[in-house]
Amino acid sequence: MGTLTRRALLGSVGAVALGGLAYGGSRIGCTFVPRNHPDFFSLLDVVPDDAVARRIGRNALTLASISDNLPALSASLTEQPLIRQAIEESCPTARMNLVQDQCALDFAEMKTVVVDGWVLSETEASLCAARVLGSASA
Repeated sequence: MGTLTRRALLGSVGAVALGGLAYGGSRIGCTFVPRNHPDFFSLLDVVPDDAVARRIGRNALTLASISDNLPALSASLTEQPLIRQAIEESCPTARMNLVQDQCALDFAEMKTVVVDGWVLSETEASLCAARVLGSASA
């Protein structure tokens, strides 16, 4: 093994300093970039965009307990604490877990609806309906 020379030591320190300067500069620069703040519509990514979810959404809209007005539907969903937390969450996995927890809570509180023979939580049915309404308005 060779000995550590002054030139190698100064070169290593310089490389680390340049790396730190580049990282710090990028962190400062990123503070001025606007961030994507999730909203109600980010929750609709939790609902699959397939034929079954669209069918459930359309059939759920015929129920008296689910509004066919997208702003009213979003307002009723955001009243639920876990859904409100999910809207504020930027991580898609955490958002999905919060929605699933709200659905489980709906079942525990007997907040269920029967749609096309499926027993669903009100949250699931409402999100499928919102997905249909959101697709129709887009």
